Amino acid sequence: MTFQNQVGARLRHLRESKGMSRREVQTATSGTVKESILAMYESGRRRIPTPRLKDLADFYGASLSFLMGETLSVASPTNGTVDIEALLKSDPKYSDEERELLMHVLDIIKAKRRAEGRG
Repeated sequence: MTFQNQVGARLRHLRESKGMSRREVQTATSGTVKESILAMYESGRRRIPTPRLKDLADFYGASLSFLMGETLSVASPTNGTVDIEALLKSDPKYSDEERELLMHVLDIIKAKRRAEGRG
């Protein structure tokens, strides 16, 4: 997988972890990120200019380091939180089947916490 494809996969999985379609991203960014261009970024068919990558990192609340594969932490320096679902979904070393299993385990943990009144 090329660097461009890895960045694109991380972008796609971040968007999906937020439950957003490409069209919703276009709407939320007032059209500055076009649906068709985002699709090309996510598929690795188009190189993402650094300023645009920064804009998307800020939009998703992720760090540039994460999008570029330099760190496993999704956390943006501005929000300081880690979105474990986005992290798992965007890690290219997991297959789709493995990601699905990991998300299922997270759902079980969330249900357990809700049952215990912890969230």
